[in-house]
Amino acid sequence: LWFSDLRDRARLAAVEGYTTRFESPALLAAEFAAIRRDAGGASGEVGGSCSFRVRASPAAREVTAVLEIEDGATLELQVKLPAAAPLKAAEVECRNKVGIKDGRLRKWLLSIAVFLRNQNQGVLDAIGLWKANLEQEFAGVEPCLVCMCVISTVNGQLPRLSCRHCHVSFHPACLYKWFRSSGKSNCVHCQNPW
Repeated sequence: LWFSDLRDRARLAAVEGYTTRFESPALLAAEFAAIRRDAGGASGEVGGSCSFRVRASPAAREVTAVLEIEDGATLELQVKLPAAAPLKAAEVECRNKVGIKDGRLRKWLLSIAVFLRNQNQGVLDAIGLWKANLEQEFAGVEPCLVCMCVISTVNGQLPRLSCRHCHVSFHPACLYKWFRSSGKSNCVHCQNPW
């Protein structure tokens, strides 16, 4: 992008000021109109038990996507569009990140930022990419048999400790609580020694 290579501060400020004043308002208005028009198709039930919704705030230049996995366990993506769009990059952050490892989340956020910066796509397309990643991440995840939840209420993790006999997965905190309360180290499901 030629704009990022400008070294003359006066020219940089002039181009950014012109874009912010004359070009960006129309581009942002079109983007938010597309979000209002198409967000109805982006909201609703996902994968049977998850709900998904998209909110847009043109005044703050923010778009927020919320995916609720279970009661109280939500993932929230916020895309903040710059006043000098498309010259400046959109800011992408994940406010709530239950059940997703930090490294994987960073990769997703980076891919969304690059997607918005380098592709000629809209914010809803980037949110669709995030949603597809999440659906793939949570596809086929069975709930922990101790708490009956996919997302741990203690630390927001997925079940990750598996019994070597029956291969059923549990949240670490739930499993340790089970061991303490039962007084033995047997699998909750198959009752074989852990």
